[in-house]
Order: sequence, then structure tokens, then C-alpha cells
Amino acid sequence: MRRIRVLHLEPTDVCQLSCPLCARETNPDFNKRDAGRHLRIEHIQRLYSERVLKGLNKVFMCGNYGDPAAGKYTLDLYNYFRSLNPNVVLGMNTNGSLQTTFWWHGLAQILNQPNDYCVFSIDGLADTNGVYRKGSNWDKLMSNARAFIDGGGSAHWDMLVYKHNQHQVEECKQLAKDMGFKWFRAK
Repeated sequence: MRRIRVLHLEPTDVCQLSCPLCARETNPDFNKRDAGRHLRIEHIQRLYSERVLKGLNKVFMCGNYGDPAAGKYTLDLYNYFRSLNPNVVLGMNTNGSLQTTFWWHGLAQILNQPNDYCVFSIDGLADTNGVYRKGSNWDKLMSNARAFIDGGGSAHWDMLVYKHNQHQVEECKQLAKDMGFKWFRAK
């Protein structure tokens, strides 16, 4: 356990989207009706000693079954890791269309170290992002990303390229730059 340097957490199995290739949609063993579990600080304390947590280089949250922004205790967890280890890199991957701008500004205040980041998975513009990210709210996503960036957060734009959005890669890249995203990646 003392050699653990990176911790990848899934703080919840809740997500408001229905992305066709997501494990929530493709895994026959996952039952969305039974979802609603949320990771708490107590769970982390039960699994890992403070010594292990203080030795981490990085903690990031990227959901396989849920979006970290849907976690009831996500901000508490980040604050906990930061309190134990002021130098730990904190990261998150999200669809960005959950929570309020106040929440996102608060996340930026916690993810405030030079290497901290939040990856927003944005697959196109207003007319195409929701084709794959089914259930996403474009206006809310843009407001939340803006609140995170305005709060001092390092935002990254990650775009999955499909036939329906491939014509928008350069426009998305320019929008990312104009909004203040630190980097843009199309894959």
C-alpha cells in the first residue's frame, strides 16, 4: 500500500446521461434503478491509512458508471485529500452538465494547484454534443465550464470525434481557446 502513488476513484454510480457506449448502457449487470451509491470520506478512511493517502502523487475521479459531479460528497472528498496532502494533484473527468455554477466555481477553488485539472468531455457544439452525450444540456455545460475557468480552474476539453461532429473539430478547438481552456484534444 505504501507504493500506491495514483488513486482513481469513482465517487458515484449516478449520471444523468445515456451515452450509447457507456457501461451504464452496455453492461447487462448494471441496473440504473439500483444506482445511487456515493463514496464518502469514511469509505476512504476505512480502505487507506493516512500514511498511504499522504504519499499519493495524484487523485483523480473519472466515472465508469457515474459522473463525479453527481457525487454527493465529491467536493468533500477533494477537500479531504488536499487537507492530507497539499501537494497532491487533483483531477476530474466529467460531462459538465450537472450541478450549479456555484458548485463549479467552488471546485475550481479546490483544484487550485498548478497541475490540478478538470477534463470536460464535450463532443461537438450545441447541435452535436447531445448526439452521443444523450441528455446533456449545452447551455448548462457552457455555463459550468465558464464558472470553473473563471474560478481559476485548469479546464481541458476532450472531444470524441464521430461522423456527426467531425466537421466541428476546428470550431470546437477555437471555442476552447476563446473560453480559456488550457488544452483541447480530439480523439
